[in-house]
Amino acid sequence: MDPVVVAFVSSYAAGILGNFSVDAVKALFCAAVRRKPSLSQKMQAATTLQDIEQIFKDAIGVIDAQAGSGEIEIDNALLTAMRGIRFNHAQGTVQIGNTTVSAPVLVTGGQPGATGTTTIAGNTRLKSKGTQIDVQGNAQIKITGDANIKQT
Repeated sequence: MDPVVVAFVSSYAAGILGNFSVDAVKALFCAAVRRKPSLSQKMQAATTLQDIEQIFKDAIGVIDAQAGSGEIEIDNALLTAMRGIRFNHAQGTVQIGNTTVSAPVLVTGGQPGATGTTTIAGNTRLKSKGTQIDVQGNAQIKITGDANIKQT
């Protein structure tokens, strides 16, 4: 990727993401280009702030949490994303409690081949564009193996 384009996009994005360093924003865009190579051409062709904003929207907005064989524990948190959030317990565990999770699309559980477990405990809200799941008090949702809940 052209260093001038990286510098321009990084500086612009760093302004939007004021709490992040330019190096962190550069790493974010480099990772986004690895996942979606077409972003590189869009960055090089960008001439307006609207072009950069569209690249920014394409590059970010997704939280993809993969437990692998480990554990992800989220407690007393607020997670929001512009495009989507996915929790994949894989062969590990995901525990979510006392938390609000919000995005247009939410996928919680395991992907094909998963053997792990996701537990969504009390006082948790999972809110998508068109659905909402509220788990209150001592209630919980337990998802095992390759089962998952997709909210759109």
